[in-house]
Amino acid sequence: MAGILFVAVRGIRLEDKVGQPHIQPGPKRGNVSIMTAFGQASVDIRPLSIDDLDLFLAVRVEALQKHPETFGSAEEEEGGEAAVAAYRHWLSGSMLGAFERKALVGIAGFCVSPEKRSQHRGHIFSVYVREPDRGKGVGDRLIKELLSLAEPRVDQVHLAVLISATDAIDIFKRHGFKIYGIDPCVIRIGAISYDKYLMIKKFR
Repeated sequence: MAGILFVAVRGIRLEDKVGQPHIQPGPKRGNVSIMTAFGQASVDIRPLSIDDLDLFLAVRVEALQKHPETFGSAEEEEGGEAAVAAYRHWLSGSMLGAFERKALVGIAGFCVSPEKRSQHRGHIFSVYVREPDRGKGVGDRLIKELLSLAEPRVDQVHLAVLISATDAIDIFKRHGFKIYGIDPCVIRIGAISYDKYLMIKKFR
């Protein structure tokens, strides 16, 4: 039976009918659906779809609650149908999920600029691994698989990351990203402002 998911985060109100968790093995797309062992656990990386909306919401809400300085969009600030519509749009593109024992433990998105003159550029966004599942290489796997999707489509990939997010920065550097600038005071929460590094990986 479907339930109602209600969330209040920094004034965000999200209401959406969601069912019980349901994971159906997705079709293999290139080399995306691959099982890799981390100790005794195994992680399956596959593209998410609209059918995964309820699972995605749970992870995204955790990210918003625990790290409001990192995550958030205009649609989420508006809440309601605007937020759900944004999530559906993300899940209709290249959003990957990391599953451990059929539980969604990490997400990462990739998109190409809609501007015709900028379609040689891709963007990685919304990379998040649940706290109990960190240190297992899940973030590395997600970035590796996203880059394998991106390379045939774009010449370069961009991302922005908080300067204080040293673990994430280390992952990006391992995969060939380089810092090329700083976006100062890009986020302000109360009296605290946050800067972000701008990073790029060039394929050609």
